[in-house]
Amino acid sequence: MRIIILTLSLLFSISLFAHEHEHKKQGAPASEQVLYELPNWFKATFMDFSEDLEEAAEEDKHVMIYFHQNGCPYCTKLVAENFHDKDLVAKLQKSFDVIETNMWGDRELVDWQGREFSEKEFSAFMKIQFTPTLLFLNAKGQNVLRLNGYQSIDKMHATLDYISSKKYLDQTYASYINNLKQNKAGALNPHSIFESAPHMLARSKTLPASKYLAVFFEEPSCRECDFFHTDLMPLKQTQNYLKQMQVVRFNSLSDEKLITPSAKRTTAKDWYESLKLTYKPAIVFFDKNGTEIIRKDAYFKEYHLHSIMTYVLSGAYKKQPNFQRYITDKSDALREKGIAVDIWK
Repeated sequence: MRIIILTLSLLFSISLFAHEHEHKKQGAPASEQVLYELPNWFKATFMDFSEDLEEAAEEDKHVMIYFHQNGCPYCTKLVAENFHDKDLVAKLQKSFDVIETNMWGDRELVDWQGREFSEKEFSAFMKIQFTPTLLFLNAKGQNVLRLNGYQSIDKMHATLDYISSKKYLDQTYASYINNLKQNKAGALNPHSIFESAPHMLARSKTLPASKYLAVFFEEPSCRECDFFHTDLMPLKQTQNYLKQMQVVRFNSLSDEKLITPSAKRTTAKDWYESLKLTYKPAIVFFDKNGTEIIRKDAYFKEYHLHSIMTYVLSGAYKKQPNFQRYITDKSDALREKGIAVDIWK
């Protein structure tokens, strides 16, 4: 047993070195070469997820897969703050087996259905668009929740409680989080760019719209929504991009009636839940035919927000389905022109 443990520990150390070496090969500037050491309490694994799920089930745990990439400041923040918070780490170690996966890595793995992938192939198969992404699996390998982007320590506490108590069996994540919110009164941040109700958003290939659609979901007394409206919404670029789209907003807690781009009648609250959104403010972008292109469903700063908008408006999504590839190519092109890129801006 001791030999097995030592072998796994060695493999894990080799994995960390490989990730750092891979990042250096990517040629990111020194300011973005954010190399961090993953916590030693992450599970040492042979990357056979069927075995990992079986071992987790024996201890009544869930598996949490952490998708990351080198040079990602949001990943650095998650590791430095969340994964070093004493109480949060205690919950993770008690109820979860945490497995890391490099979005661009070359390690071989086998998923819970026996399919073989490299890390980057698996990330593409799982449609990972942002890092960090956290994927929570039950004993059968079913995805019970997916969180895109950095999550605050408080939000992660609530998330871990939701998963470990198996509330997902009878309650949606959105409903669970909304029930924890104490102050649901108040108004949303005002802004003239949002179209007035009623919102009849139906569009199709036979009846396409003239503009892309940006749907905002917010809620009252929302610190993250306030940050968005004070720091990001007033920016000239933000306004220029949004003015090229049809822009609507909903209170994700409300029963406001609407018609979705697919012509379904619903309410704001029910639509937010059916989209399986996990963050506020969230922005979901639809093409002129009513198909979702991409969503901003996490904490992002200026550079990523504007990159998502240009990804939509330029039509780049039609040629490059992977947003991370798009933003990497965009950043490299700017650097070649001598323009400094600060992805944490």
